Amino acid sequence: MKTWLHFGVLWLGIVSLSCNIVSSKEVKLSDYLWQQTISLHQDALQSSFIQGLKNVSLDPTNFGAFMVQDSVYCYKVKGFLDIAAANETSDPSLKSFLEARSSSYERYYKGLFEAWHIANANGIHLGNASSGYISHLQNVTLQMDPLYLVTALIPCARLWPWLGGEINVKKGNFGVYKKWVMENLDPDYHGYSKYEKVINAAFVEGRINLNVALDVYTRSMQGEVAFFSSV
Repeated sequence: MKTWLHFGVLWLGIVSLSCNIVSSKEVKLSDYLWQQTISLHQDALQSSFIQGLKNVSLDPTNFGAFMVQDSVYCYKVKGFLDIAAANETSDPSLKSFLEARSSSYERYYKGLFEAWHIANANGIHLGNASSGYISHLQNVTLQMDPLYLVTALIPCARLWPWLGGEINVKKGNFGVYKKWVMENLDPDYHGYSKYEKVINAAFVEGRINLNVALDVYTRSMQGEVAFFSSV
């Protein structure tokens, strides 16, 4: 009992210390969230999809299934961003940011719909991993402040270029997947920094709760891992 009590006190101390470090601005919120999900980054790296690309062993049918579902993901996120932008009435800069990201996702999904000959997103049967991930984002959109949707979208934006660096996309041999890998897992992509700038500033202003942000962020990272592992 004493051992477990000591462990509990120690754990609470670590959590408190972590919160104090972030709150004191010694560590940015975005970096804290990234560091807290390191094990999930590794899980994504070892997933069947990423390893299949790396080893040029990914079944083309599985690649196609992933891409069709990813197309719907982008379509859904565009809609979530529209809802969040409409709900944001007190911060004009955040509203503009959400609207700009909506335009970006609109270009993403329309390009994918054209490439994969998708006429209607509702006609695509999603697997459990992708549908669960989308449901998480929908819940964040409908139940939380728009800042948490920004938080929820960072794992996707930051994880993909990190994966590209880990599998050495610039020098690796990816066979027929080379073009896709170079375009989608580019380690030089830093677009996620736009999202991180928003949440970092909001956290300093006291508009984001650390524990809620970590939960939202972690669930999104888990969604990435599940989706990569579903093929």
